[in-house]
Amino acid sequence: MQTNYRIIFHIDLNCFFAACEVLENPKLKGKPIVVCHKDPLKRGIILTASYEARRYGIYTTMLLNEAIILCPGLTVVEPNYDYYKKYSYKFFEYLYSITPKVEPMSIDEGFLDMTEVVKENAYEYAKMMQDHILNVIGLPCSIGIGPNKFLAKMASDMKKPLGITILRKRDIPNMMWPLPVKDLFGVGKKTCARLEPLGIKTIGDLATFDKDKLKEVVGPAMVEYINERCYGIDNSKVEYENLDDVSSISNETTFKISMTNIKFIKDSLKLLSNQVSARLIRHKMAAQTVGIKIKFSNFTTISRSRAVSKPINDSMDLWDVVSDLFDDFYDGYSEIRLVGVFANRLIDQENSIRQYTIFDNFDEIEKEQKVNKLVKLLNKEYGDNTINIGIKGDDNGRKRN
Repeated sequence: MQTNYRIIFHIDLNCFFAACEVLENPKLKGKPIVVCHKDPLKRGIILTASYEARRYGIYTTMLLNEAIILCPGLTVVEPNYDYYKKYSYKFFEYLYSITPKVEPMSIDEGFLDMTEVVKENAYEYAKMMQDHILNVIGLPCSIGIGPNKFLAKMASDMKKPLGITILRKRDIPNMMWPLPVKDLFGVGKKTCARLEPLGIKTIGDLATFDKDKLKEVVGPAMVEYINERCYGIDNSKVEYENLDDVSSISNETTFKISMTNIKFIKDSLKLLSNQVSARLIRHKMAAQTVGIKIKFSNFTTISRSRAVSKPINDSMDLWDVVSDLFDDFYDGYSEIRLVGVFANRLIDQENSIRQYTIFDNFDEIEKEQKVNKLVKLLNKEYGDNTINIGIKGDDNGRKRN
């Protein structure tokens, strides 16, 4: 059935780790619990807090010793990743029984393109799915419904736990614009800090703010992203392509010890950006979305990505996005074991010709193109990682070439 609209579901399991622990140990039900690695000094980072714990002001990423002060009777549960894998498998097995058009976003959330499944009554269908996930699998979830992935994601965050929210473009001024600007998906703490001095407090403030002044603060690319999202524009598709197709390219590295040295971590991300760039160029492809993956010492993993205004495969363009994402979403002190860089929503390189404007510095562009051309020729002759761009040296003074 061909339609000129889409129906997208975003399904997010509520307090997933905590919910799994309650399923395995029903005695925990109704208690304020947190899932956290235990250590004698109680310095662990909370991975998940149950809703009973959240009523005390406890939240994910809070230090355990701070949480215990807020709730002396707090129950601390050591994470069991075998539980989480088991219930995640059941969750996605059910989603795939509904439609093959599923895009997993993490262990406990995913997008579904329901356009061909739901002819009408999307709310009732979502309620049926929510009831099955709760009563058969045992996990509470929230479901957002929208005409695109962005609005579906925003909707699923509006009512938790066990919420079902429909967010259409005509609902944006009343439902989305009153929310604080930090709730706009894709806008991180770094960008929020830049917006605060401008008096921008809500998404509505951001939507109606002077775009020229905004460009001076966050840059033209971010303004384009913000403007589209504030008005509910998102043309990205639910990614469910055949795994045999080249639909994503990524590289990652695991550190021998947990790291908090920001320079070393960013140098590693820069090298990974160079490697991803080399692979994109070798496949003659360009990326419409660039992202980073970070695994912390407590085994928590986050992935953050950003759509770019024009498809890219150049290492410097990739690094601009990767660096900005890292600055936005890394808290500056959590220990990191693994970092990765990925590029997806790939298209043929021929369709990704860079367009310049009067605001570009053409002297810098010419220099950049000459450097990139030389690096590509050397790497083609001697191997992808013979020369990498932009690494000056680590904290021990060692040079990288």
